[in-house]
Amino acid sequence: MIKTRLRQALLALTMLVMTFGAGTWYGHSLPKSGVDPQDYIETVFTPYQSGLAAYLNFLDGTKHSLRIASYSLTEESITDKLIELKGRGVKDIIVLVDKSQTLSGGRNKTGLKYQQEQVQRLRDAGIEVVIGTSEKRGQIMHLKATVRDGEWVEDGSWNYSGSADFQNNNLNIIRSPKRAKLFLENWQRLYSFMKTQDQTPWDKTD
Repeated sequence: MIKTRLRQALLALTMLVMTFGAGTWYGHSLPKSGVDPQDYIETVFTPYQSGLAAYLNFLDGTKHSLRIASYSLTEESITDKLIELKGRGVKDIIVLVDKSQTLSGGRNKTGLKYQQEQVQRLRDAGIEVVIGTSEKRGQIMHLKATVRDGEWVEDGSWNYSGSADFQNNNLNIIRSPKRAKLFLENWQRLYSFMKTQDQTPWDKTD
């Protein structure tokens, strides 16, 4: 009985020390453990560093799956890399792109707009591309994020476009199954809604 009470007292004392000695953590600041998440995050700032090089390197490590949401997808080397990955055996690749960006912009030599060209190339390679808007009031799908193999996440302001490296943007890459799960749940919500919309909202003969 005495030993049981002693253990209970020690447990209560330990909880008090953790709460008041180390500081209470409310989820918006770090616990005083000496661990800083930035130690595990690769962060790139453009135009001082190449977001494109970091992103292509990130994609290159894919083993089995990619879930991509891209406001703007006009960078040919990203399309090239996705098609290469498909050829290397990464079968599970799905891309979401914004509808407004697919309809705007200049045209290539065949008459397709630049984002339309990348969408068509991906589809021709057997990669699913879904075009649509935000679920609220038809606003833009402005997310820029990629989940790799269910455990790596890339996100930030950096667009998957030819001009993004010349703008002030940031790009973050981290291995975190918990963060990947969070992003995948949001990605799936977007996918489910965007699948209900017109998947090819352009006339290739226009």
